[in-house]
Amino acid sequence: MRKEKREAKVEAEELAENLSKKLSGLGLEGWEIYLHREQGIAIEARDQRLENFENQNTLALALRVIQNGRMGFAYSSDFRPESRARLLSEVLARAEESDLDPGLCLPREVEPAKELKEIFAPAFDQKSEKEKISRALVMEKAAFDYDPRIKRVRGCEYREQLSEVWVLNSAGLSRHAVSTHFSGSINTVAEQGKEAQIGGEFDWSFQYNMLALEMTGKSAAQKAVAKLGGKPVPSRKAVVIFASEVAGQLVELLSFALSGESLAKNKSWLKGLEGKKVFSQKVNLIDDGLFRSGPECFPFDDEGVASKRKVLVQDGVLKEFIFDSYYGKKMKAHSTANAHREQIALPPSVGPSNFYIAAGKKNKEEMVSAVDSGLLVEEVLGMHMADEITGEFSVGVSGRWISKGKIEYPVAAVAVSGNLKDLFSRVSEAGSDLKFYSNCASPSILIEEMEISGS
Repeated sequence: MRKEKREAKVEAEELAENLSKKLSGLGLEGWEIYLHREQGIAIEARDQRLENFENQNTLALALRVIQNGRMGFAYSSDFRPESRARLLSEVLARAEESDLDPGLCLPREVEPAKELKEIFAPAFDQKSEKEKISRALVMEKAAFDYDPRIKRVRGCEYREQLSEVWVLNSAGLSRHAVSTHFSGSINTVAEQGKEAQIGGEFDWSFQYNMLALEMTGKSAAQKAVAKLGGKPVPSRKAVVIFASEVAGQLVELLSFALSGESLAKNKSWLKGLEGKKVFSQKVNLIDDGLFRSGPECFPFDDEGVASKRKVLVQDGVLKEFIFDSYYGKKMKAHSTANAHREQIALPPSVGPSNFYIAAGKKNKEEMVSAVDSGLLVEEVLGMHMADEITGEFSVGVSGRWISKGKIEYPVAAVAVSGNLKDLFSRVSEAGSDLKFYSNCASPSILIEEMEISGS
C-alpha cells in the first residue's frame, strides 16, 4: 500500500509538472492546475455482519485558463497522452467561446500556508480490514444494546479517506497538502406499538483513534427513542432552544448572506450593514480554515490561498464577508481564502470553510435548567425550502417540551417560522456544545421568544 501511495504521488507530481510546462508555453494570460487524489474505504454493517465494503482510489484534474479576458475550464480523470492533448484543446476552445470578463484573476502567493500536522494520520493504511470492519459492528451493537425498542439499524457506515491536493498557477503559486478523515454514521429505528421513529448520529476525526463510535451508536438510539410518543403543543410564544445539530443548519442558511458572491449580486440581506449591530451580542460568527476541530481544516483553499481565521460577526456587529479571488477583486476587497469546489467538474466559487458560531460557557443541560417553559428543538424538516436570499424560513420541528427546567415530554407536528435577522437578534445564550455535523456548525442556542405553531 505504501508503494502504491508513493507511485500515485509521483504520477500526480509528474502530471502537474508536465502540464505546467505546456501551459507556460502557450502565451496565456493565466492558467491554473488543480489536482485531487482520494484514497479510502467505506464499510457498511447490517445485523452484525459485513453488508458492503468499497474501495476508492482516484486522481482527478481540473484546469482553468484565461486568454483575452475569457475563461476556459475543463476536467478529467483520464491521463493517457491522447487524453491530455484533448483536455488542453478543450479548455482552450472553451476560453474562446466564453463571455468577456475583465475581472478574471488568479491569486498570488502572498503568504506561506501553515503546516497542519494534526489533520494527517501517518498510520492511515496500517490497520487491518478486520479491525476496520469491527468499528462499524461496534457502532451498530451499541445502538441495539441501548434499548429493546430499537428494532432496526440503517446505514451503519464507517469511512476513512486520504485526500491529497496540488494547486499550481501562472502567478507563481504552488501548493501541496494531504489530510486524512475518519467518520462513522448510523440511523436507528425505534418502534413502540404502531409508531416508528428514526434517530441518526455522526462522528468524525482527522485521527483514527479519536472516533467515539460506541457513543455514536448509543446517541442515535437515544434520539430515536426520545421521539416516541411525540405530540403537538398548543400554538404559543415561548423560549426555544435549538440543539447544536439544528442550529448548525440555521448557520448554513446564514452563510449565503455572508458570501461575497451574494453581496456582489445584490442577493444578501446583510448588504450595507458592515460595522452595524445586526445580531445579539451573544453571536460571534467565525470562518476559519485553520480550526482544528472543523472538518474543512486545511492549509489552503481550493485556489491555493493560505487559510486564515476571520471573525465575520463580533458581539453581534457585522465585520466582513467571505470572498474568493474573483469576487474579492470585483468588490475591491481581497480573497479571504474562501474558494470552494463543490466537485471536480465545477470551477471554484465562494464558499465557507469552517463556518460556525463560537461556543459559550453553559452546556445544554444548564440552558434547559434555566427555562421555565419552552421547546428544545432537536430535529427540523424543510430547511432546504428556506429562502437563502431573504433569510425567511418556515419549518416543521420536533423535540421535547421543557417545564420548570426539566424535560417533560416529546413534541412533534409543530412548526416555527421567522427570518434569520430576527432569530439571531434574539439569541440570549450560546452553549458550550459546539459540534460539526458539516462545515457549518453551532453550539445549542437559546432564543428568548419564538412563535410556535401547534395544535
